[in-house]
Amino acid sequence: MAGTVQPIVVDWDKCKGCGLCLLACPVDVFRLNEQNKAVPVFANDCHVCHQCEDDCPTGAIHIAHTITSSRKASIYDQPGIDLNFVDWSTK
Repeated sequence: MAGTVQPIVVDWDKCKGCGLCLLACPVDVFRLNEQNKAVPVFANDCHVCHQCEDDCPTGAIHIAHTITSSRKASIYDQPGIDLNFVDWSTK
């Protein structure tokens, strides 16, 4: 639709198909298509954590700063939090 803001935009000219966005996204928003390009097939599930955008080595991913998420809070909302706080050796 004309004038509709897309929540996640991937510039396929910049996308190299490395898959880092797939690894970065905590809610599996992305898939690679037949051309080995990232596609945000589950964009409505985006937590707006910007991990994919930050981890993309070519800057191909842009997340609209105007979108909102239905989640209440995310661990990614806490700047400086140690995401390796779980001691998996005891699990």
